[in-house]
Amino acid sequence: MLSSTSVATQFGGERATKQPVKLRSGFSGSAEAADIDTAIQEAYKHVYGNAHVMDCERSISLEAELRDGRISVQEFIRGLAKSDFYRKNFYDSCSPQRTIELDFKHLLGRPPHDQSEVSESIQIQAAAGHDALVDSLIDSEEYSQAFGEHGVPFVRSWQNQPGSAQSAFNRTAAVSLGYAYSDKAIGTGSRLGNQLATGRASRIAFPASAKLQLMRISNSWRGNQPPRWATRIATVFVIAGVIEVTRLVVTVAYSALSN
Repeated sequence: MLSSTSVATQFGGERATKQPVKLRSGFSGSAEAADIDTAIQEAYKHVYGNAHVMDCERSISLEAELRDGRISVQEFIRGLAKSDFYRKNFYDSCSPQRTIELDFKHLLGRPPHDQSEVSESIQIQAAAGHDALVDSLIDSEEYSQAFGEHGVPFVRSWQNQPGSAQSAFNRTAAVSLGYAYSDKAIGTGSRLGNQLATGRASRIAFPASAKLQLMRISNSWRGNQPPRWATRIATVFVIAGVIEVTRLVVTVAYSALSN
């Protein structure tokens, strides 16, 4: 039986089983430089959807403010979500619904709960712009309780959250695809449109991994036991192997005695 942790790890959700990154303080002198470096690295990885960021695309001024204690991790996240890089890759080139899906994943660490949540966010975005939507998510009570001022967001929906339906796990898999994917590469169209419209969660589409495919096959066996035909084939191969080994041993022994 596949556990939720096993599935999450295959999709790059291994942070769900590790301690989240959180600075002890947002001010220099209290937080170690190495801790700040880790927070910055994890923030880029999560908010930018595992995309490769060149040095010229980094928000150097924001990094300096965080290192100096002038801003908190929360404000650093806000700055990344309003950056030219984010706008170019996750707003300008994406459908409105896809942008909302990514905003929720990158800032709240979960997919949208339902279509009404998406529609409300699209209205905010249409009326006041994408920056206003970013503010509404980062200033929300949910963000505060989940990450606080000094925590780096991560995909929380790999874990069981209070009040969260099982569909959140399946939808997280739908927007993630696999650990090697970036959100830029997955595409610009909605990944959850049909699921949110119908209120149903689709089956998890696993990444193309030989190890995971074998686990899926094993999981489909009744009682976690292989079918009888598979057992018979395995038995035949074992017997054939024993016979071949025996033949080789006898041949070598005979040759040695003959000499």
